[in-house]
Amino acid sequence: MGSNPELSTTAKIINSYPAGDREWAEQFHAAMVIADATPAQCEEELLAQREWIHASGESAEQLLGNGWIFGKHRVREIKSPQQLGQDELPVDSFRTLVLGFGLTIGAMAVGFGLWIAFRDGWLAWSWTYWQLGCFIAGGSLALIGTGFAYLRLASRFKAAWLLLSVGLPTTVLVAVPLFMMAGEDAAIPAPNAVVPMLGLLLAVGVFFLPEASAKPHSPADEAALNLDPGLWFAQTRRILRGRYGFTRREAASVLEEARQGWHENSQDANTTDIVNDLGTPNEFAIQAAPGNAAAVHRRWMLKNCALLLLFGCYLSGNIGEISTNGISWWTAFLAFLCMLLLAYFATRLLPSQRGEHVQAKLRALQQAADAVSERQDNI
Repeated sequence: MGSNPELSTTAKIINSYPAGDREWAEQFHAAMVIADATPAQCEEELLAQREWIHASGESAEQLLGNGWIFGKHRVREIKSPQQLGQDELPVDSFRTLVLGFGLTIGAMAVGFGLWIAFRDGWLAWSWTYWQLGCFIAGGSLALIGTGFAYLRLASRFKAAWLLLSVGLPTTVLVAVPLFMMAGEDAAIPAPNAVVPMLGLLLAVGVFFLPEASAKPHSPADEAALNLDPGLWFAQTRRILRGRYGFTRREAASVLEEARQGWHENSQDANTTDIVNDLGTPNEFAIQAAPGNAAAVHRRWMLKNCALLLLFGCYLSGNIGEISTNGISWWTAFLAFLCMLLLAYFATRLLPSQRGEHVQAKLRALQQAADAVSERQDNI
């Protein structure tokens, strides 16, 4: 029988492996896909490893070990510096972050809305202004805080401060009147059926939001970095401080050393091409990141302490509600869940846990730096 014309190029490459190595190839490919390697990178690597395995005369498992583990390590070596930098971000764009929040809040509105509608009736007025204010304030503050952190990680400092300066006053202007002008028990004159409908509308509507991520660098921007060292150092400083958590002093120290070395090299070689000497800002930042364990430690502490504060505040409010209105299975469950989360994040602050994370993160950063160095050496 001939080959199936509907098979993808990747599937054809995997099928071209010896029968005993196809499962290994599938694991190798899956590891690269999960690590966000592009289809072209996956196909190129599958072909390269197939030839390497064939030339060795051994099986893939004997030569390269477990396909899944090998793929996880290999993918960092084949990714571009742009991909390696993107790996440091929790999501690929601010729009994706907003999409996740919209889906979550929409699902909550649908779930609670259906529950209240079935409990009290679809046409009854059960929702209060106080609940609406809490919903708006809580969701908005969560989005603003997370968005601010993401934009800083993405080295978009102006956008981060713009979000904070516009989002917080807007939230206050919308939520505070709901708390002040309506009593805690004042019902919204709308049937319960409206809430799940609005939640569904929100969950669907976020998919139509326009993309507002940072614009990619054009060839003119790249050329400007070559001609203007000031732009190069400014962009590198933003990446070091945003993506990798360097302080102003730490970033200034690293860049001062780079500046001195570049001046010496440029005078000897009679050239001003800073990208040729130091790499792009992204490449330089990736290579500098493993040398700052303090920044990794700070990020770890900040993240866990922020979560401890969040769940601690929620638990204190939950306990206050129990003392005022009495205990129920729902409030008891939430309080117990908060205590479990508090205990979990508290244990992550133990020296052993903290040290293990810092070392693992530094190894990952060093692997990315080595991949960039190897790529530069091969140019």
